[in-house]
Amino acid sequence: MAFLVWVLAGKSANRLNLLEQTALALSLSASVVWVFPQYAVAQGPQASLTPSLAFEIQSQIQIENILNAPATALTGNISPEKVELLRSYLAQKNSPLQEYSEILLMQPNWKIILSISHAESNMCRRQLGNNCWGIGGAKYHRFYPTFAEGIVDASKLIQKYNDNGLDTPAKMMRRWVGWNNHSWVRANNQVLAQLDAIGI
Repeated sequence: MAFLVWVLAGKSANRLNLLEQTALALSLSASVVWVFPQYAVAQGPQASLTPSLAFEIQSQIQIENILNAPATALTGNISPEKVELLRSYLAQKNSPLQEYSEILLMQPNWKIILSISHAESNMCRRQLGNNCWGIGGAKYHRFYPTFAEGIVDASKLIQKYNDNGLDTPAKMMRRWVGWNNHSWVRANNQVLAQLDAIGI
């Protein structure tokens, strides 16, 4: 609470460093619980999480499990050779995603995740808030604490598209981009062809 008072007394919120922003968020959260305790506790044993909150908690747990898993557990059924092939490919592209090769390969839609990242942000080399996929659009651009969160969220969004029959860049284009951007499709297909060519 003292931190919150200090910030409000003199330091502008847009000049805070990451540590100060985190502390401010925690202070605000604690203040809400203190001022509105009725929102901090369940309304009884029958109370349950809303679907969106449960989804967010499940996503966060999945991400934390991935990030905290030992290297041997990360690869699981994924061969170390495949991880190295992908890491090498991403290194050649100067993509920051090379550090997340294992997490990418754990996603069912990992190839499309990469191809869209190329079409939207040159494989995350030009992005905002660890969002390499244009998720949320220009007005409602979504920000992620790390690329890992962005990868997992992109995979889930792509799966929703696939479930509705939009399972190729050409089919996804109108909904993802919002207009007939054939260069977007070509950029996606270029990466998909390269991944096939190197046998990943």
